[in-house]
Amino acid sequence: MAMASSATSASRVRAAAARAPSTRTARGRATARATRGVAVRATTPSTPIESCDVAVVGAGPGGLATAIALQRAGVDVVVFEQRERIRPAGVAVFIWPHGLRNLRAICAETTTEVINAGATIDAIAIEQLTPTTSASETLVRIDVAGWSERVNLPPQIGITWARLTNALRGGLRDGTVRLGHALEGMTMTTDADGEEGDVVLTFAPPRSGGDAPPPVRVRGCVVGADGRNSKVRELTFGGGASEERDAASATSSPATTSAPEANVYYALSPNPPPGAGGAGAFNELRFVLCDGSGISLLDVGRGNLDLAEDGSAGDAAADAAPPAGQLMFGTTRFSERARAFETPEQRLAHLETLFRGTTPLLERAVSSTAPGAVVQTTLFDRPAAAKWSRGRVTLLGDASHCMYPSLGLGISTAFGDAVELSRCLLGGGGDGGGDALCEMTFADVERRLQARSDSHWSPYDRVRVVNAVSY
Repeated sequence: MAMASSATSASRVRAAAARAPSTRTARGRATARATRGVAVRATTPSTPIESCDVAVVGAGPGGLATAIALQRAGVDVVVFEQRERIRPAGVAVFIWPHGLRNLRAICAETTTEVINAGATIDAIAIEQLTPTTSASETLVRIDVAGWSERVNLPPQIGITWARLTNALRGGLRDGTVRLGHALEGMTMTTDADGEEGDVVLTFAPPRSGGDAPPPVRVRGCVVGADGRNSKVRELTFGGGASEERDAASATSSPATTSAPEANVYYALSPNPPPGAGGAGAFNELRFVLCDGSGISLLDVGRGNLDLAEDGSAGDAAADAAPPAGQLMFGTTRFSERARAFETPEQRLAHLETLFRGTTPLLERAVSSTAPGAVVQTTLFDRPAAAKWSRGRVTLLGDASHCMYPSLGLGISTAFGDAVELSRCLLGGGGDGGGDALCEMTFADVERRLQARSDSHWSPYDRVRVVNAVSY
């Protein structure tokens, strides 16, 4: 169900900030003051600052989708992003049917833009390579095109991060996303009676130099959609043991811990790669197993071709002979110790040795990649948060339940988070006034989402959270 614009919906969110002293509870005041990392001020700051109903920290897919849902309902929402400029960095992702269905529930027009910006995936194939030879055997090939008829969406799309976030930002009014706003602190204001007031966000000076952006007063709530190393999570729950036992697993762990050793490499390559005899990944996701590891190839349509330096649509005519499209290749090298390369060329040469003597498609997909385009990272793990909100602050996406980059689960799940959170905020958590709305809203979100995500699963089992979702 698309979320219609409604002044009533906006007033519901604002009501969470306009709480009368008579509705306060001693427990609620104690909880607000006990919030780790959130300083409590005795008086309202006198410095004139900007204000909004909802502040979303992080301009990734989950944060942008949440902002679209709230803005379409008439809520005054602002998205704060630490990056100082947008550019077509990173690689690509793929989105499952339930992810697109959740996005469509937020905004059908934006969903169409996302679909058109990527490539529909009609088949998923798994191949096994014979070691030391270029022979391959198809273990399974699944025709998933029929899924589109069941959900009225492509079964899956491959899309670059740049084009995905471009399409999502296009669903927001100009000025909604504020670049160069790296969160530094959160302050819970209080009135003369010691009652909880607004949340004030402060920001660090930009890395490029200059003064820090002015503070922002948030009348309603703060949504931490700032990823695995969430600053919102750090400020809200701290890094030490919490006084709340059910939040201990969320607060006693470091921001990220390394998983069993595994190096991950991603890059975009021409599709089809030159010299591969016309072979490519066309409307498919292909997993190729070889030498105890493997590589995935994903069609991402035009990829980042035609995008200007700032990530906007560029001039296709500037390239005399543009490739037909792009594919993303990704490989996870289990048991490969962390490696540091002095130059991008050395990193690419290492990848070429890993797939030398395999199929022409794999060899050329790697070798035709620009050295500087290869992204190297490692697998990280952090336990899912046992508690995702406190006071006026809540978490979303990887900030609350970080997932491995396996099977494209992270973004699809973040879109589900955005739907649940926005519906709870816009629909209200009860009829007990502002306090009941805010406190019951976040409790409802946690119950709904944690029903699908047991925070005590092992990191490898956590993928079941999305596998269990009904199509």
